[in-house]
Amino acid sequence: MRNPGITCTRLMEESECRIADIAREGNSVQGQVAQRVLEDTRLYQHWESEHVRLMRTVAAEPRNVQSVALRRACFGLIHRKAMFDYLRVNRVTGRDRHAVFSLVFGDHDYASAVIKEHGNFLRSTSSLVCSHYLGHQVMADRAFGEPMWRYEQLYAEYFRAFCSTALATDEYKGTETLSTLIPLLKGQLTDLRRAILALAPEPDILYLHTSIPVQPAANSQRVLSPFRAA
Repeated sequence: MRNPGITCTRLMEESECRIADIAREGNSVQGQVAQRVLEDTRLYQHWESEHVRLMRTVAAEPRNVQSVALRRACFGLIHRKAMFDYLRVNRVTGRDRHAVFSLVFGDHDYASAVIKEHGNFLRSTSSLVCSHYLGHQVMADRAFGEPMWRYEQLYAEYFRAFCSTALATDEYKGTETLSTLIPLLKGQLTDLRRAILALAPEPDILYLHTSIPVQPAANSQRVLSPFRAA
């Protein structure tokens, strides 16, 4: 017999409450993003339409696998917001920013690409904040503590190494370094993603997703060791 899970309506209600709570904090990057989404009607409607599609995908699963569906959704959100995170954290401007957009978008119009990616960043960050809350607080799933935090950190490392191929002044301009580092990071991401998906849904009593601040890596050559499923 199919075990009914958390409904899409509940997931959306919890998400809407969470984004409002985060917006009231104001000072953090997440708080500023949430404020921006709530203050712009068209942006909010766009975010809502995307987020409800994600939540329908999660709600369609039986209760015992809903958290796994939410984990998969989070991977996509982390990937979508990575570009603007990279630009923001590393303060990439001017010709370097143009070079990064050229690497990702090719000959696509620069101004249009910037607008598109900024919108992706705002909406994906908002959905990721909500999804972390749903996974950790509503579903009591330990994967949304340290494991998902480590995945986000490692993906940031990977994306920085990838973008360094477009920057002549970057510390990774050596072809040999890039040809070694990027496949290594990509392989670790694959291993970590598999380990996270294999985790049994259990409570994370340490609440590491909120207690450990996300900081830019001091050295992109540092590689996080993969999290292993028990």
